[in-house]
Amino acid sequence: MREVRRESRAVVNGLTEKDLERVVTVHYPENSEMESYSWSIQKILIGTAEHYACHTGQIVYLAKWMQEEDVYLLNWKHYD
Repeated sequence: MREVRRESRAVVNGLTEKDLERVVTVHYPENSEMESYSWSIQKILIGTAEHYACHTGQIVYLAKWMQEEDVYLLNWKHYD
């Protein structure tokens, strides 16, 4: 996972403003329920960040839900 992150950082850090504006098409197989779409690389990166932010929120919510009153699952208490 660290290697994938390192490679991803290198790719993203190497993008220029022009690269971010470039529109690419994401294709799905013909038998897929998903339709192909064309977005800028910037929009794809923002969408990916939003997607993973939602998962992070889900993890925090579950950790908060699972912790007992005096036992902190992650060594700290999440407050409302």
